[in-house]
Amino acid sequence: MRWRRSPCPPSSWKPSGPDGGRPASRSCPRRSARGESIERSAGATQSPDGDVLPGRVIGEYVRAVQSSGRNARLYLYGLFLCGLGQSIFSLLFNLYLRELGVSDAGIGQILSKISLGAAVAALPVAFLFRRVSSRAILVTAGALTAFTYLLLGSLVAPELLLLAAFVSGMVVTTFRLSIAPVVMREVPPPLRPYLFSAAFTVLFLAAIAGSALGGAMPHLFSAIRETPRLTLRWSLWAACAITLLASIPFYRMGGWTQAAEEERTPSLWEQVRELTEVDWVLQLKLALPATLIGLGAGLIIPFLNLYFRDRFGLTAGAIGILYAIMQASMVLGNLFGPAVSRRLGLVRGVVLTQLLSVPFMVLLALSSSFPVVVAAFLFRAGLMNMNQPLTTHFAMEVVPEREHAITNSLLSLTWFVAWSVSADIGGALIERRGYTEPLLLAALLYVVASILYGAFFHRVPEGRVPRSEVEIPDA
Repeated sequence: MRWRRSPCPPSSWKPSGPDGGRPASRSCPRRSARGESIERSAGATQSPDGDVLPGRVIGEYVRAVQSSGRNARLYLYGLFLCGLGQSIFSLLFNLYLRELGVSDAGIGQILSKISLGAAVAALPVAFLFRRVSSRAILVTAGALTAFTYLLLGSLVAPELLLLAAFVSGMVVTTFRLSIAPVVMREVPPPLRPYLFSAAFTVLFLAAIAGSALGGAMPHLFSAIRETPRLTLRWSLWAACAITLLASIPFYRMGGWTQAAEEERTPSLWEQVRELTEVDWVLQLKLALPATLIGLGAGLIIPFLNLYFRDRFGLTAGAIGILYAIMQASMVLGNLFGPAVSRRLGLVRGVVLTQLLSVPFMVLLALSSSFPVVVAAFLFRAGLMNMNQPLTTHFAMEVVPEREHAITNSLLSLTWFVAWSVSADIGGALIERRGYTEPLLLAALLYVVASILYGAFFHRVPEGRVPRSEVEIPDA
C-alpha cells in the first residue's frame, strides 16, 4: 500500500472564498497567507525544549477553523447543537426506560434497534451525500431526529418504542457520517486533519455541556412536578427542541449547495459500477477491527449510566456530572491525538491507546472502590477516543478519494451492526449476571481488535499523517 503524497508544501493552497466554497487554486508556486499562518502556528506549538504547549495547540485549531470558511463554521455550529441534544437524550433515555419499568434486557433490545437503524442507513446515506446537497440532507435529518426523539420520549408501548428507536437510529447516524465526506470535499488538504479533530471535538464539547445540562434538567423540572417519570420525559422533550435548532445553521450553508452543483452528479449505474472497482480486501481490513471494537463497546457502553446507578446509587444529576467530566477527558485525548500520531505513527498510536484502555476496563469490572472506578472510567474514555479522528483520517488516506464515502459508510455499517447485536446481548447478560462479565468480554474484544489492526497495517509506509498534508507538533 502506498501513501499518496503531494509535491506541494503544506501552505501551497489558496484559501476558500467568503462563501466557504472550494479553494480557487492549489498550485505549488504561490503560498497562501492563510496557509503560511497555519504552517507558522504548527511550528509555534512547541516550547524550546520540544514540549507541546496546550494553549498554542488549541489556538492552532481555532486558526484552522477560521481559515476554512463560513460554511465550515456553520457546519460545526449545527453539529454542536445536534450533539448537545443527542447527549442529553442518551444520558437520560435509559433512566427514563427504567422508570417506565422496562427490564435491562428490554432496554438492550431498544438500544440495539437504534444501532440497527443506523446500520441500515449507513450505505444509503453515503450515496445521498453524493447526489443531494449537504444542506438538504442535514436540515432534513435535524428535523426528523427531533421528531423521533419526541416519539421516544412520549410513547410507552414496547412495540412502538422499538419502531421509533429503529427510525431514530436511521436519521441520527447522518450527522456522524457527514463529517468525513464534508471535510474531505470542502476543506483544503492542509487543514483537513485539524477539521477532522475539530468536528469530533465539537461533538465532545457538546457532550460535556449536554451531560451536565441533562443531569440537571430532571432536578429543575422537579420544581414543577416531582414525579421522576415526568421530569425525565420533559427533559427528553427539551433535548428534542435543542436538536431541532440544529437545522438553522445547516439551512444557512448555501455555499456548499453551489459547490456541489459545479460537479457532475454520478448516475446510479456509475455508482453501482464503482462498487465493483473497490479494493474490498483493504475495506475488510479496515472494517474487521472496527467490528470487534463495536462488539465490545455495545456490550457495556450503553449501560454505563445504569452501572453507576445500580452499583453506587448515583442520581441522574451525579451521573450527568460524571459524564461531563468523562467527555472532557475525551476532548483532551482528541486534541492531542495528532501529536501522538506524529511521535508514534497513526497505526502504532491507534493500537497503543486502545491497548492501554484495557486495564481500566478490567478495573471497572472488578473494583468496588468508587474513586478507583471513576478514575478507570475517565482514563478508559480518554484513551479509547484519542484515536477516533486518527483512525478516520488513516482510513481516508489509504483508500482512493472516490472510495471515501464507501469506506466511511462501511466502517459505520460494521460498527453499528456489531453494536446492535452486542447491545441486545449485553442487556440480557447484565440482567442475568451483572456488569462484570460484559466488561471483561469487551476488554478481550478490544485486545483482539488492536492486534488485528497492527497486523494489517504495520507495514504501511510511514504510517502517520503525511507531511504534505499538515505539520503536527512533536509530542
